[in-house]
Amino acid sequence: MLRNKSWAILLGTAIVLGAAGWWVAASRDQAAQADFTPKPLFPGLLAKVNDVDSLEISTPKALFRIEQADGRWVMPSRGNYPVQPDLVRKNVLGIAGLETVEPRTDKPEHYDLLQVSDPEKYQPANDAAKSDPGPVLVRLVDRDAKPIAAVIVGKVKSYAAGGKPGQYHVRKPDEARAWLASGLLDAKAEPVDWLVRDLIKIDRNRVAEAVVRHPDGSELKLVRAAKAGKDAGSADFTPAGMPAGMKIASQYDANSVPNVLAWMTFEDVEKAAGRDFSKATVTELTTLDGLRATIRSIPAGDGKKGWVTIAVAYEAALVRPDESNQDLLKPDEAEKQAQEAAARLDGWAYLVSESTLRDLTRQMQDLVEPEKKDEKKDAKKAG
Repeated sequence: MLRNKSWAILLGTAIVLGAAGWWVAASRDQAAQADFTPKPLFPGLLAKVNDVDSLEISTPKALFRIEQADGRWVMPSRGNYPVQPDLVRKNVLGIAGLETVEPRTDKPEHYDLLQVSDPEKYQPANDAAKSDPGPVLVRLVDRDAKPIAAVIVGKVKSYAAGGKPGQYHVRKPDEARAWLASGLLDAKAEPVDWLVRDLIKIDRNRVAEAVVRHPDGSELKLVRAAKAGKDAGSADFTPAGMPAGMKIASQYDANSVPNVLAWMTFEDVEKAAGRDFSKATVTELTTLDGLRATIRSIPAGDGKKGWVTIAVAYEAALVRPDESNQDLLKPDEAEKQAQEAAARLDGWAYLVSESTLRDLTRQMQDLVEPEKKDEKKDAKKAG
């Protein structure tokens, strides 16, 4: 009986190893079994990187271009919104510096396994691959619209970290052979991930008050709650004019409105002129160090996310010095932050998440709940 069980285990192991061997064979083919000397994937390309004037990027879900305009990198499909120059530089130099490690398949039926298919033909090979970005085709183009180089970046074997190169499955779109290559790449599949993501950072500890004005005329005002001792540096906010018999339902939710610009990010961007903000909800934050941030928000087409505009200005009259608050900026620092933010944000509309839109459109009833009987008694005793 023990012998039969041992044979069953060995047979099962052989089946698993056989399946693994098929995948390796499919990805490497016979070429990988031969001796191979690593070499540049694009010989001589490093000498031409300064000729790159645009990047054309194609994925299974998107097609977009990045180009130079007035000395900076921009994305035309997003109204020439600025692109991260360091990310462009990293990928241009990274493509030029790719070095082949070993050959992989040259059979098109195996491309999907390595995610090196032409993006428009790609089909995930299994359920796990459905969450991957799939093949990212990057074309480097010169100012005369002539191609310099092109590569399909596929399945990642290891990511670059700490200056150490990563390993990627790649293929030149006009060649059959795929390769395992080494280099420093970060070829983003989503257009928004190439954009400059900075908006403005205003932590709630700097905020004096937050006001939400709705199109129907209703208003929610949140003011700083008095705090003392070791908690004085961490601001909490409370609704002004809270009805009698009511209490804050969640301090986190109440704080989320004045804290909305601490970590706000965006999912897409376009010119603000293309949206009607005449009936927007207006959220205004004023800070103890002199900033006034005005955020106008409207629902997006899905009814959940929202489009916002952000206007920032410095007003010396708003300054309320507080030496105990280490988060406050000096007047010249606050004015500089406002000027830089205005130059970056003016004229743009940003698509924000459902949770961000919720914080920007809070109403009194969202933040309060009835006090319990015991709480009312304690409140009377305290009074």
